[in-house]
Amino acid sequence: MSTIQTRLAALRQHLNTLDLAGLVVPLTDEHMSEYVGDYAQRLAWISGFGGSAGNAVVLQEVSGRAGAAIFTDGRYTVQVRQQVPGDLFAYEDVPQTNVAQWLGQQVQAGQRIGYDPWLHTRGWANGTAALLKSRGAELVALPSNPIDAVWTDRPAPSAAPLEVHDEMFAGRAHEDKRAGIAGGLKEKGADAVVIAALDSVAWLLNIRGRDVPRTPVALAFLIVHADASVDLFTAPEKLTDTRAAPSKRR
Repeated sequence: MSTIQTRLAALRQHLNTLDLAGLVVPLTDEHMSEYVGDYAQRLAWISGFGGSAGNAVVLQEVSGRAGAAIFTDGRYTVQVRQQVPGDLFAYEDVPQTNVAQWLGQQVQAGQRIGYDPWLHTRGWANGTAALLKSRGAELVALPSNPIDAVWTDRPAPSAAPLEVHDEMFAGRAHEDKRAGIAGGLKEKGADAVVIAALDSVAWLLNIRGRDVPRTPVALAFLIVHADASVDLFTAPEKLTDTRAAPSKRR
């Protein structure tokens, strides 16, 4: 049995314990990043695909029905066939089809399809849920990712420290940038905004990181308030230099 086949079997067994008929596996992280750290490479782990964009669906194996599919665009037509075993995954071309459309053709009434809500947009979830409901099936938001439960040697998120990006390179002080965001919030009558995109966090606070290969960002979330103060959410061990970023609201 191949490594991918073994991993699929372990995942399907775990999905069975959750009363799930399948799982949607995107290539992104909790920041909706295009490029992700090793800890978030769930698509590569379950399928072998090493491209920078794609999705998969893993269903319980049923005779006469596709057991899994991988969705990629024209950039990866050759690569996906070299890396992902065709006897285990159907190759699906985007935009000719997509995950929701494929699921609509595969699911049966009463089935529950799981997804990790950290890794999908609200629009995708609402649209896919509506399509599955029309087929008598259900899209289920899961409290934890099933792949993480069977990926026994999954890497931990990077603990590399945040680094100061000097103002001479950034062009503007982070106080100035925060004031600009605060002004926009006041104009809209909003109290705060949540910033999850890693490049936006890096730009706003003039910080850089080493958490994603070939991308100088640090894993963090940020809340910016209308008084220009911020709340930074990141791993404590990343704040080795208090000048690098606010470790508390200020």
